Amino acid sequence: MFRKYSVDSISVLATARRVRHLFLFAWVVLPGLVWAQRTIDFQYSSYGLENDTLNVIENLSHLDDFYESLRALSDSGNRMVGIVHIGDSHIQGDYLTQPIRRNFQEQFGNAGRGLIVPGKVAGTNESYNIISSSDAQWQSKRCVFPDQPMAIGIGGITVSSSQPDVSLDIYMNDLWQDYTFNTATLFFQNDGMSYAFHFRDTAQRNLAVIDPLEYDRNFASVKFTERLGALSLSVKRSAPQQHHATIFGLSLDNGQPGVLYHSIGVNGAKYRHYAAAMFFAEQTAALRPALFVISLGTNESLDYPYEDQNFDDHIDRLVSNLGRYNKDAQFILVTPPPAFRNRTRLNPGIETVRKQIIAYAVENGLAFWDMYKVMGAEGAAARWW
Repeated sequence: MFRKYSVDSISVLATARRVRHLFLFAWVVLPGLVWAQRTIDFQYSSYGLENDTLNVIENLSHLDDFYESLRALSDSGNRMVGIVHIGDSHIQGDYLTQPIRRNFQEQFGNAGRGLIVPGKVAGTNESYNIISSSDAQWQSKRCVFPDQPMAIGIGGITVSSSQPDVSLDIYMNDLWQDYTFNTATLFFQNDGMSYAFHFRDTAQRNLAVIDPLEYDRNFASVKFTERLGALSLSVKRSAPQQHHATIFGLSLDNGQPGVLYHSIGVNGAKYRHYAAAMFFAEQTAALRPALFVISLGTNESLDYPYEDQNFDDHIDRLVSNLGRYNKDAQFILVTPPPAFRNRTRLNPGIETVRKQIIAYAVENGLAFWDMYKVMGAEGAAARWW
């Protein structure tokens, strides 16, 4: 099992909206973070249906190092604090994570947009604050299809092309935050047969090149002389044996102190999908996270009344894998909220999954946030409707 910690509980409110047709609306808020007479007040909007008394992060002492990192950032303004939020469809669409990211960055500094995946190029949805496009058709795979060929890396979604001289374009599209960037970290499959990656700006000026033949890792970073709001990533053959370009994700930052809030979401994802992904846990180390937030369990609950007898093992495998590559990172496990099945019937599997997630967190001293109770527990989905 994962390493143990002492257990206690203390209240902290948290907020961020979660929108999805199965779950309707939920808000989580993080105001009132206190250390040494200092209070951090995050924005909070209430729908009046959440239970503020139960809206607490439990086992908060597990997060002491994370809060110390925020305190040091606030005092010195000379560091970056990384947060990685992993989940399913509500994270892929950035519904839950976008307001949390904005709150953190308005309070502690905007270090950049963080990890992105070209969802549109992969044939699926993507966060509203990026736009991806390509002049060619890319093959793709989501981690929820483990039996299909193609490796899965940090983004949970992979795009791949066997054609040289194709491009993939990324545009920043956020109305609230400045997500221009001067550093890009590309995550790719480095098997000795990958094309080189050429970075260009919107004027098609050459900015930098990453040739996997020059690296022994499956990620690499490049810096630009100015901040960009868009880039074009072209693939070129630099050696005869190269025959593909396989991309797992791209992290964009601006070199400034502050918070990088990375969101990783895949429609339909379960704990076991991320746990089984070939390069997923390993590549998260490149993001240097101080905190992992894991919002999974909803899709497991949809299997009710058939329960996965190995669910605890899937949780442990994912948390342990992440901990192996990120030994100083802390964890918050989030329970799924009340939900419908087939849009009309309440889902009784939610409570079963919720209990297992909380039991694992308590046994291993991890922090957890019980979204199920905060939203009103059994029957609450109908009230939110």
